Amino acid sequence: MKPPLIPVLLAILVSCQQKIDLDAGIIDGEDTAVCWMTPLADDTPLTCLSIPGAHDAASATITAFRRWTRTQELDIAGLWNCGVRAFDLRPAWVDGSMGLYHDKYSAHVSFKAVIDALILALDRHPGEGAIVIIRHEEEADGNAPEWASELGSILDGRRPQLASWSQDMTLGDLRGKILVLSRNAYAGGPIGGYLHGWTSSADASAQRGARVADEAGGEHPFWVQDYYHPDGADDKWEEIRDMLDASADVEEPHPLVVNHASGYLGKLPDYRGNARNVNAKTAEYIKSLGGPAGIIMMDFAGVDRSGGTEVGGKKLVEAVIGRN
Repeated sequence: MKPPLIPVLLAILVSCQQKIDLDAGIIDGEDTAVCWMTPLADDTPLTCLSIPGAHDAASATITAFRRWTRTQELDIAGLWNCGVRAFDLRPAWVDGSMGLYHDKYSAHVSFKAVIDALILALDRHPGEGAIVIIRHEEEADGNAPEWASELGSILDGRRPQLASWSQDMTLGDLRGKILVLSRNAYAGGPIGGYLHGWTSSADASAQRGARVADEAGGEHPFWVQDYYHPDGADDKWEEIRDMLDASADVEEPHPLVVNHASGYLGKLPDYRGNARNVNAKTAEYIKSLGGPAGIIMMDFAGVDRSGGTEVGGKKLVEAVIGRN
C-alpha cells in the first residue's frame, strides 16, 4: 500500500529544511576532514596564522535566484571538511527564528544548527579551532529589535565552547573552540569580541584603522579589506594584493587581518566572474609571501569550478593552508 501523498511531501519538505544532520555530525564517519591546525604548535599567535574563510558561508543552500545569491558551492559541512576555518555568517530574526541569510534570501538553516554543528566538529577534532564572523543581515528582518537579545541568548547558552579574544591569543587558546567576532552589538556581548570600524572602502588608511574589542572593553588593531563591489577585476586584485603585502610585512604586535577575495562584478552580482579573476591569482601570490596571509574570505571555497566557470576556490584554500 502506497503512503498518502501529502504526508510524504511534508516529510520531504521538512528534510529539505534540515541541512546539517546533528546525529551524524558535521564530520562524516570516514573522518575525511582536512585537519591542518592540529599539527601546528600551541604557541603560534592566532594573528600569525593563514586561515581560509568562506564569505556568506551558508549561501550554498539558498534556493532563490541562485546565480546571484549563492557565493558557495559547498555547504557548511563541505567547507569544514576541505579546511575552511573562518565562517562569515549572516543571521536574521525572521518568523520567530534566527536563520541564516544572504541579503533577504534564506539559506534554510538556523544559526543554532550551524554553531552546534561546528561545536560537534570541534569535539571530534579538538586540535582544530573555528572563527565565526557575524553580521546582522538587516535586509532580511528589517533590523528586528529581537535580534540582539536572541543572538545573545544563543551564544550565552554555548559559552563553554566559545573562546575569548585577546591580542596575544594563540592557537592553543582556540583549539576545540569557536571564536565569535561580531560586527553588531548584542545582549550580553561580546562573547568573543566585537569588530569596530568595518569598512568596504578601498582606502588603505580606513582598512587599517578598524579595531577588535575584547570582552573587557579593550581595543586592538584590526585590518579589513572588504572592497566587495569594485569597478573592475583589476581593482579588486590590487586591494587583495596590497593587504597581503601589508599583512606579511607588518611588525609585532601583528594585527588581526581579514582580507576578502570575495566580491562581485557588474550591476547584477557576478560572484563567479570575480572569483575567476582573483582566486587562482591570489593562490599563486600567497605562495610567494614571506609572512602570514591572515584570514582570506573567499567565494566558492574548496571548489575550482562552479556553474561551468573556473573559480579557483580549491586552489586558494590549499594555498592559504600551505602558508602556515
